[in-house]
Amino acid sequence: MSLLQFSNQLPKVSSLGPELVLVYDKVLDRKVPGFRRWRQSFSASYGVEAGEDLKAVEKFPGHISKVVSLCDSFSSRQLKLVVVGGGSVGDFGGFVASVLKRGVGLIHIPSTWLAAIDSAHGGKTALNVGKAKNQIGTFYPAEKVILIKSLLLAQSSARAFEGFSELLKVALLSGGRFWQQLRIEKKISNEVLWRHLPQAIEGKLKIVKKDPRETKGLRHQLNLGHTMGHVFESYYELPHGIAVNYGMEFALRWSAQKKLMNASTAQSLEESPVMTYLLSAERDHLLNSNAGVLRAWRKLLLRDKKKSSAQKLRFIFLIAPGKPVVKDVFVDEVLLELCRQQEEELYA
Repeated sequence: MSLLQFSNQLPKVSSLGPELVLVYDKVLDRKVPGFRRWRQSFSASYGVEAGEDLKAVEKFPGHISKVVSLCDSFSSRQLKLVVVGGGSVGDFGGFVASVLKRGVGLIHIPSTWLAAIDSAHGGKTALNVGKAKNQIGTFYPAEKVILIKSLLLAQSSARAFEGFSELLKVALLSGGRFWQQLRIEKKISNEVLWRHLPQAIEGKLKIVKKDPRETKGLRHQLNLGHTMGHVFESYYELPHGIAVNYGMEFALRWSAQKKLMNASTAQSLEESPVMTYLLSAERDHLLNSNAGVLRAWRKLLLRDKKKSSAQKLRFIFLIAPGKPVVKDVFVDEVLLELCRQQEEELYA
């Protein structure tokens, strides 16, 4: 597993290794005071524009050609990629490290809450094929993940809200002390996310360690809220964290509808102060039983990587905090539940 390091400031470049290539999100030059000066200390760097377009497989040959040219004089045995950015930059940079010279050293320095809480940990890398997300990838854990307080707190409050969905997800999966501490939070802010960050990472890694290469099915739990979240993200072009927030509310509501979660647990969750930050797809009129919309959503669901057969996928339900359950469901069951939740809101 990756070595974790928490720090207030960006590390000295000389402490990271003798031969380094920096892969970074260009926006950090403008958004983070002192970042430009820090990254200019690297002998080689490659700036990218964050977003799903960065992960497009058809654009990868152009990227890797430029990265290879930066590494011509470096030793493959000492070379390390230092990747600074959010989820898309981390996915891209991790994939580059895993295939460059058959694998070089990798250090992640996440710059967004989504990356700091989730994607920088666990070793997954990914590229997209067309509109299908993360269809190509490797398992390639970073040697080290460095969490920088000044870098993460430079984000806007909107980014904190996007990161909240992953924080809440891990708390619901972990249960116990973590959930009890998070459930009473009445405000979501950068400071709140930083305070809970160590527990969130610990909660994710506890699951990853049981199923590091996703061969036992245990790691599927980490997709709580992501099944419909990915559909909302693709169809409405929402930020990942916002889409997963909607997807989690859908999953919790379905858990109660299927009687996997009892009524008292559902009420307890609903009354938790932090749950006021959970978005509702039906209240915000994202759900739509229009035949054309349902066909589009069905197509997106059938692309889900967690499919267990041609017409089934693995859906993560919650019995109670700390008690997730993974069940195979037909894609059409998901669509029927979408329609049910829409009708429930209409006639409430």
